[in-house]
Amino acid sequence: MAETVREQNDRIAITDVINRYGTTIDAADYEGLAACFTPDAVVRYGGGREFRGGEAVAEFVRGMTVVLVAQQHLLANHEIALDGDRATATTYLHATQVEGEEAGGGVIVTGGIYRDALVRTGDGWLIAEREMEGLWRERRELAS
Repeated sequence: MAETVREQNDRIAITDVINRYGTTIDAADYEGLAACFTPDAVVRYGGGREFRGGEAVAEFVRGMTVVLVAQQHLLANHEIALDGDRATATTYLHATQVEGEEAGGGVIVTGGIYRDALVRTGDGWLIAEREMEGLWRERRELAS
């Protein structure tokens, strides 16, 4: 079945907000990160870590990344199901984070999956619910 132009545009906008989540983290743009979520979003990162709203997510991420000197979130394999003004999405995550020397100076590489519920708002598509499933995590020494 052929998609309408609106459905294609919705998929692009949803992919954009999911990707913006990663790029705002990498740029330490916590205001931009918070803006990826609805004000009442529920975000679960595993291990009992649950946050409500984009501001709470941004503060958590800020605290977790303060010891990093660089990071890169690669988000791919977007699978999006549209349902009017609502959608669900599954996205693969591959994140590389480089610690400062005071934190050990290592490299942490994480693989996982984001499962999202999104809603169309006056500000465009936003993440209303996110659950991260960590599949693996590896700590490496930084090459000289």
